[in-house]
Amino acid sequence: MSIFPITPLVRQVQSLITQTFEVSEQAAQEYAAELVALAEGWGSPEKAAELDWSYRIKKDLGEVKKLKWRSEEERNSFEASQNQNYEAYDALIRRPKRT
Repeated sequence: MSIFPITPLVRQVQSLITQTFEVSEQAAQEYAAELVALAEGWGSPEKAAELDWSYRIKKDLGEVKKLKWRSEEERNSFEASQNQNYEAYDALIRRPKRT
């Protein structure tokens, strides 16, 4: 049983999690409740609802927690996009200063 309330947003995020990763409904609900509670704590319920939850769960659960993806193609696409972003940030950071 989760210590977090199960709201419509938690159900929505839970659904995204089960569509993206090979996890049980219970595990997805626990992850979703935790992620939503954190997002609401950082901002507000209204701001939490506006987050890009598809990205957030892929980043937090796929990249950080390393859950098993349902689609290897989707995982590869997400990781390629992340690598491209990291390279772009690195190029900005390492750009020589103009004198």
